Amino acid sequence: MNVKARLERAAENKQWVKVYFHDASGLVGKVVRVGQDYVELESYGYDDSPYSRNFAKNLIPLNFIKMFTVESSNFAEAERKRLEYLSQLDQTTPEVVAEAENKINK
Repeated sequence: MNVKARLERAAENKQWVKVYFHDASGLVGKVVRVGQDYVELESYGYDDSPYSRNFAKNLIPLNFIKMFTVESSNFAEAERKRLEYLSQLDQTTPEVVAEAENKINK
């Protein structure tokens, strides 16, 4: 089985994977979909820079991927961070809207 077929299987199950690139960097994310020559991952940043992580959706060309592993051990932690990030967005959005409305009304 090639990388694309395995990623398609991971996408069907919305599995978390760690993708390794040819420059030895890596990215942990949930496989959203696999296209003709790309994979879309929902991630919480690069694994080699843990202090500057942000939630992101990444489109990665398949030819950039050296290999990947299914991340069952990191799943709970990554899912927790993703949900924490999304809850922070939900909390800050009303504040930003209220602040913008105050500026408009003045």
